[in-house]
Order: sequence, then C-alpha cells, then structure tokens
Amino acid sequence: MKKSLTAVLAIGASFGVLAACGTETDSGSEEAVITVGTEATYPPFTYKDKGEITGYDIDVLNEAAERAGYTVEYEPMDFKGLVPALDAERIDMIANQMSITPEREEKYAFSTPYAVSGAQVIVASDNNDIQGIDDLDGKVVGSTQGSAYAQLAEEAGAEVKFYKGANQVLQDLQVGRLDAALNDRLFILTELEKTGYDVKAVGDVFNKSEVGYMTRQDSDVLEGLNEALAEMQEDGTMAEIGEKYFGEDISQ
Repeated sequence: MKKSLTAVLAIGASFGVLAACGTETDSGSEEAVITVGTEATYPPFTYKDKGEITGYDIDVLNEAAERAGYTVEYEPMDFKGLVPALDAERIDMIANQMSITPEREEKYAFSTPYAVSGAQVIVASDNNDIQGIDDLDGKVVGSTQGSAYAQLAEEAGAEVKFYKGANQVLQDLQVGRLDAALNDRLFILTELEKTGYDVKAVGDVFNKSEVGYMTRQDSDVLEGLNEALAEMQEDGTMAEIGEKYFGEDISQ
C-alpha cells in the first residue's frame, strides 16, 4: 500500500533549484518526486539496458519507492559528480552502491542497508606477483574518482591513478599501465568475465561493508523508504531481486 505524503521535495534543475510539482495518482493522492543520481555504467548494480536505467540498486529502489508513494526520476552522471550534485541539491539521493562509512555518515544520511559486500584485488591475467591487498605497497592502482576503493589502495601503500569508469581501469590494467585495481566482489562475481578484459581477481574478500541509499542529512525521504525496505526483507522481495542479478540474496 502506498503511503500518502503531504510534502513535495525540492529538486535541482540546471537553471537553479525548483520545487517539484506533485503528480496525481489514480486515487487522487499526491506523490513526491525523488531525483536520484546514479552512474548507470556499473552493471549489475546500475546500468542502461535498451536505453532504460536498470540494475539491482535500481530495482530495489523502484520497488521501495512505489510502496512508499514516491515517484523516482533518475539523473545519470559520472561517479565523481554524484556527491557534488547531492551537495548542490541538484539531486535528492544517490543510488550507486554507496558504502556506509563513518566518514560519510558525518555529513550524509543513509537508508537501511540493501546490500552487503566487500572488496577484492584485480590484476592482469599474467600477473602472479600480486596475490592480494597486502601486495599493493608501492604499486599503481586504478580507481574511479570518489570511490572508497581509492582510499583502501592508498592505505595499502599504493599510488592511485584515477579514471572515469571501471572499463577504462580494466583496459589500462590489461595492457600494463596499472599494477592492480580494486572492485566490489559482487561486480567481480557477475560481471568481470563479461567485460572480456584479460584480467583476474586474486586474494580474499576484505573490508566487508553495508550499502545504502545516500541523502543529505536534512532529507525526509528515508523514513518511508526504510519502512518499505523492511517490508521487502520480510516478504522475500529483496531476496528475489538478489537472485535475479546474483543468484543469491545479497541484502544481509
């Protein structure tokens, strides 16, 4: 059942911040619009299929938003632009496998977790010197700008080289411009082989983390979404979406 809302969220527009107009539902109630930033180039979490934005993060949010009475509008953008867009109020939320970290929680608010994952090292297929995170000291590691993996690489003693997206990282990795990369173990599980790059994952999964939808701390959208996410856990919907993309429930 959709939850009636009395407030309409403010959303960003290219010519300034405008108030979003509510849309009438079939029952005559008013829905609030959430503008959501997403990379849309990071399968199976968020990507485009025949021009439509889809993926695990998107399916979960669409279902939760429908139950909570929200209309979602997606704004695809580079990963490095997501947080600045949220800060500037051009978007209301980020749906892009955002790990819940103490540093981020100091400034932002998160939904209850909808995925649990961790990191793993990726190297070229002929690289047998790097066996895991402990071997990255003094190495050059590729990462997308703003990614939590960049900090992990630096903490391991690596020099970080930034790229626009994961494909560019993997391309330079296979031709030897990089020593290693870090990525989500779920991405590696489902997508690494599909990319066709001559690379492999090595070592154990580390830095296990919970993932949530990220908003500004003054946002009022999370209460309804969290109620919907809890319902989805209880009735098995969350597990079904995980099975669709990963063959298992990744929400806990």
